[in-house]
Amino acid sequence: MNAHTPTADRTATEPLTFTARQFGSVGEMFAFGAGRSGGHAFLNERFLGEIGKRMLDERQRLVLVGVADQDGSPVAAFAFQQRRKFGVATLEAVDFGIVDYFAPAYFGNTALSAADTAKLWRAVTKAVPGVHAVAFKKMPRLLYDRPHALSGAAFLKPMGTSATTLRLRGPGRPSVVPEKMSLAREVRRKSKKLEKIGPLTFEEARTNAEVDEAMATMVAFRTARFAELGRHDALLDPRVVAFYRSLADRDGDVPLARMFTLRTGAVPVAVIYGISHGDVFTLIVPSITTCREAQSGSPGLVGLFKTLQWCRDQDFAVFDLSVGTLGYKSRFDAETNELFEYQQALTPLGLPVVAEARLRRWVRHLAVRYPQVRSTLEGFGRKGRSSAPAAAKTNGDGGN
Repeated sequence: MNAHTPTADRTATEPLTFTARQFGSVGEMFAFGAGRSGGHAFLNERFLGEIGKRMLDERQRLVLVGVADQDGSPVAAFAFQQRRKFGVATLEAVDFGIVDYFAPAYFGNTALSAADTAKLWRAVTKAVPGVHAVAFKKMPRLLYDRPHALSGAAFLKPMGTSATTLRLRGPGRPSVVPEKMSLAREVRRKSKKLEKIGPLTFEEARTNAEVDEAMATMVAFRTARFAELGRHDALLDPRVVAFYRSLADRDGDVPLARMFTLRTGAVPVAVIYGISHGDVFTLIVPSITTCREAQSGSPGLVGLFKTLQWCRDQDFAVFDLSVGTLGYKSRFDAETNELFEYQQALTPLGLPVVAEARLRRWVRHLAVRYPQVRSTLEGFGRKGRSSAPAAAKTNGDGGN
């Protein structure tokens, strides 16, 4: 999805009207936005196509909506999943624990006004009859300084969490030199620790055989690590593993996903999985060994730093450390961006869905304000986690 439409060039006083319709396939939605910018790693044709193939069950479906203005010019594109919650049909942002952002594509230059955004949103919800509630979360106000279709929305609520982004280059800002970052000295020290175990190497998986080996190592690391922590991880779900493996396939010219392995001698100590889209590299899954000797050398931190250096060398503009406020992310001198959510009952039957989501938001804000509450809630979560479905965000570990 690349360029701009007449909507972006209209005067501020000229009223806008919108019409929305559903698409029958991912390909049809991307044909609607062909030649226009607005997509990102999680609103990518291949990414959504693989979700449709691998993540949906018989009770779910992708709902893809395009919005045009009164001239018929494409304005925006949305990707949702429809499922049943509390027995009623609900429209939600595509998530499955593997989507970091909800940022619907927008084909204009500047964000729509709050009033026009409200009109656009009404058109979107009317295009999907039969649902009783709609909900989304993890929405930044801007994504990499660019507006999306709901950037101007006045109805959003803060989630109480944020995403972390490091700008490597751009207009009006000096290019980042990783070797001069405050973190670089510690990385050098930790690297020396790892080198005592064996020669330190950092390599990208460039063949499908290497991808398979890296995937197996990553899954083994995450399984052992999260069992040790008493927490659930999305990579325990075979569907998620197959999904990530498909994105890293090396049969094409440029894979959507990239995998890197940090080794001491012949032994892997960290695997980094990320998605490259345009000039943005997004961290998806960091994983580290459970070997105590290697952990003392912070292989996750060293691996992430070397991934950052690779991004600089490949001329990426953004190194996105993604959703979450884990301590290791702040050490990259990056900026944080607040994330928002929204729930709306479209009929009275949707009210329980909205009430449950608002309760979750209240608990989340309480946990941020009172860390002891978070510890108590996590303790309860560990007791019942073994039977829970995969839903944990996969980049929640890797700072050691």
